[in-house]
Amino acid sequence: MQNQETEEGGDNQWMLMDSTNGDGSGTSGVSYQSDSLTASTASLLEQHRHERGKDMHYPTISTTTTTSRLRQQPGQGLLLFPGIAQRHQLEHRRRHNHNPIAPTSASKQAMSTVSMSRLDATVGTSCNNSNSSSNVAINQRSVRCIRRPPLWQAESVATPKPNSKLEQEQEEGKGIEDSTVEECEELSLEPMALNSEESACLTKVRAFIIEFLQGSSIHGFIYLAKIGLNFVERMLWFAFICIALFSIMSLSKRTWHRFQTSPMVISMDRNKLVWNTSFPSLTVCPHKRIDDLKVDEYILAHEDQFEDENDQDNFRDFIVKLASLTYDNLETLPLNKSYGIPSNKYLDLLYDLKWPFEPEISSGAAVKMFIYETQTEFGICHSVNSMVARYNSFDYWRAGDWSIMEHGDRVTVHPLDGEIYAQIINLSTAYDVYFHGAGDVPSISKQRYTFPESDYTTVELIALEIYTNEEARAFTTKQRQCRFQYEAEDMQTAPIYSFGLCLSECRMFFSLRICGCVPHFYRNRLRNGRLLPVCGLEGIGCLVNIKREIISLKSDRYKINCNCLANCDDSNFFVQSYRSRVWFLGANLQWGIIDYPKMQLRRDVLFSFADVLVYIGGLVGFFLGCSALSFTEIIYYFTARFVRRMFFN
Repeated sequence: MQNQETEEGGDNQWMLMDSTNGDGSGTSGVSYQSDSLTASTASLLEQHRHERGKDMHYPTISTTTTTSRLRQQPGQGLLLFPGIAQRHQLEHRRRHNHNPIAPTSASKQAMSTVSMSRLDATVGTSCNNSNSSSNVAINQRSVRCIRRPPLWQAESVATPKPNSKLEQEQEEGKGIEDSTVEECEELSLEPMALNSEESACLTKVRAFIIEFLQGSSIHGFIYLAKIGLNFVERMLWFAFICIALFSIMSLSKRTWHRFQTSPMVISMDRNKLVWNTSFPSLTVCPHKRIDDLKVDEYILAHEDQFEDENDQDNFRDFIVKLASLTYDNLETLPLNKSYGIPSNKYLDLLYDLKWPFEPEISSGAAVKMFIYETQTEFGICHSVNSMVARYNSFDYWRAGDWSIMEHGDRVTVHPLDGEIYAQIINLSTAYDVYFHGAGDVPSISKQRYTFPESDYTTVELIALEIYTNEEARAFTTKQRQCRFQYEAEDMQTAPIYSFGLCLSECRMFFSLRICGCVPHFYRNRLRNGRLLPVCGLEGIGCLVNIKREIISLKSDRYKINCNCLANCDDSNFFVQSYRSRVWFLGANLQWGIIDYPKMQLRRDVLFSFADVLVYIGGLVGFFLGCSALSFTEIIYYFTARFVRRMFFN
């Protein structure tokens, strides 16, 4: 006789078959030995038994006979295959249709109860006695699909539900002791849930990193997660990767430092027929700067400031020396009396009493030249062919103007133009001359030439120019090591940049730091509106002690950091020769270029940002064998794919 039962408990089914031999001893059509249970089989049997125990209450049945019968005859083993349930169901239906007497629902329930009781007894016996080889008789329930949950999914804890109203009433009627026990159980389960969540998160991260290493296109990464390599081999590959990364970083750092500090190169251009040469600019500072008639008028208007005629003569000497005051002759100024003149009014008084110096200029160049009055470190002077002089004029300072003025192009000449000279006439006094470029101002550290008031002087110069390629404008001033005229963001007294103006500002701020004031020949109102104190007699006495440091901008006692860069487009002129002869019409000055320069210096880009990318890309490709797409892959993995794997997988 053979008893078969098919019971559906959801999507997953177990096949349990129980057959009886002719002598009454039972053998299981699908059986197993307790010693050979696999982990998946045992867990499924345990889960099935647990679920059936929750949902159904079986009568107590003695399992002695069944256990002894199973021990006597070993079964054929438990086979779990996907799809076997369908075959057994079809076979069971075929046999059931051939049976003339269909079992009733009551008989089915009885058979199911007896079968499940026998199953519980058999499983319990086999679990208690692990060394015995017992065969479990299982009713016909097969597995349609066994799907193991992912490693990072925590097992859900099923909460048993009451099966009847009686049990619900019993649960609702529990006392305080039962509720206290439940609370303690819930508290004990919370740490377990937290630990399981942390473990699941770590498992996800570990699986994600392994996936990245195995799928990365960077050479060497795959060997860190490759199956079959031992620990020593992995550490060896890890060391190789670290050495490659160190080499890339070291060489790339040197490349980047070179790009930041010296990407430019100065080369020589000998094609002299292609480029023009700037005409030499100069600044003339007359020796006579105070009008005696205006001084006498001032003395008459301020008689109360003078005690006697001797005092008036001392004032004349004081005002003449103040007008010619520079760092070289600070000690010549009388410091015993100020004659009631405040220090911040020194420059106003000098311009009120200045001598009318109005020279005229003529040139053989095609472009007209202009002469402008300007304030320098040597006092009131006049500049020719200068693009900076107008920003140092007293009228520009007094108006508080900071705008950029139209000055036109600088005067240039070409070798095909022949000999070009410019001439200043009607000087009427002895004078000092400073030759410089059109974008610069005279500096006290440069050489000056002094000519008398009765000579006609001719000066011949040679030029050496340097200009910067337009591609260099994309670089920073630190990289170029030079500044264009419009890069004046650090200038405080002028709206444009010039190397000479920067040195003048450096001297001014050094005087302010040491003596607490600035000389009167500087612009004491800064761009931010701050008004600097002007040195009086006491301040000038302080400047006498540090005049050498001010002139050279070098000191062993004080720290001086001007941070002045050269002009990107600059012209340097050197006096080749000069000759003077007595001229009955007064002092005249003629200057020009006879020998045009046969070479020109050019500042070109040697190491651009594209070169940096190519160099670093070559290093990365040489040491790691990757490209730009490899870095894109890293960004993709640790952004979009990481979020997808961690939260949406």
